[in-house]
Amino acid sequence: MTSVMWFRRDLRLNDHAALARAAETGPVLGLFVIDPHLWDKSGAVRRVCLLRSLDALNEAMDGQLVVREGSPTEVVPAVAKDVGASTVFISADFAPYGQQRDAEVERALLDDQVALESVGSPYAVNPGVVRKSDGTPYQVFTPFYRAWCDSGWLAPVANTTPSWLNLVSDPWPTAELPAGVTLPAIGEQASLDLWRTFHTDLIDEYPDHRDRPDLAGTSSLSMALRWGHVHPRTLLAELNDSRAHDVYRRELCWREFYADVLFHVPQSARHSLKPTMQAMRTDSGATADARFAACTEGRTGYPFVDAGMRQLVAEGWIHNRVRMVVASFLVKDLHLDWQRGASHF
Repeated sequence: MTSVMWFRRDLRLNDHAALARAAETGPVLGLFVIDPHLWDKSGAVRRVCLLRSLDALNEAMDGQLVVREGSPTEVVPAVAKDVGASTVFISADFAPYGQQRDAEVERALLDDQVALESVGSPYAVNPGVVRKSDGTPYQVFTPFYRAWCDSGWLAPVANTTPSWLNLVSDPWPTAELPAGVTLPAIGEQASLDLWRTFHTDLIDEYPDHRDRPDLAGTSSLSMALRWGHVHPRTLLAELNDSRAHDVYRRELCWREFYADVLFHVPQSARHSLKPTMQAMRTDSGATADARFAACTEGRTGYPFVDAGMRQLVAEGWIHNRVRMVVASFLVKDLHLDWQRGASHF
């Protein structure tokens, strides 16, 4: 039975539940859709990160990745029809746009009697699963973390070697990094190498070094987790009960906590989660624009803030502790909307 593996935020071949299920059914067509709704809103650095991720995935697939550009509601059914697929496999997307898009694609596929089957997700524990005893979601991290650990997660999925099908790809879009920006190696193997170095050489010092921006004391895997070069359960499977490993496990859980918050309160993607923050006064106009420009260019006059923003410009990445400082500075000191900062990041 032929199927389509529609890649999204899971750009890897290993520990991939949806891909493993697809491979069990027969030949697989690997597809990525350049969605204008997402591409058009992305900055140059994000576009380059995506294209390099796709390059790495395509190389791992021996050049068999099919890339098409257009609305997924039109592209996915058309590709499924071209290869005679009975099922399109995906990793679940719990974000507001992702849920809406997948529902629309599922309806379009049903018109051709093709199933959309969701297997796994980008998370160790899916958003919505961890709840309090009364069934309501957690709003505080620490009790969420305890319940998240109690819920547990599956072991990494055994690796498979699919029998790849192929179709002609659309011409890939292009993107160039802004002058002066340098990115690290990108893709599944590069991310696994990064994890191996961190796990072997740095994790024992993580509790003391993670808040030191002057040290290379973090895993730097945020980009890898964002694009799915590595699944969090791959990392969790190699953590033990030591203090250092537990501190790192908590940091992985923070990512899942906020995914859970977004799942339950989807409007928090664009509006403040707490009503008190909605009432905070922010500035607008030419003076506010000048402040915002100074912040994004690292010209505020506050060395720690400026160093962080220059790091973001130069590397497309910023240390977690510095990110929290500059975000707080933007809102509470420069009196600017947090949504403006989020859009820049």
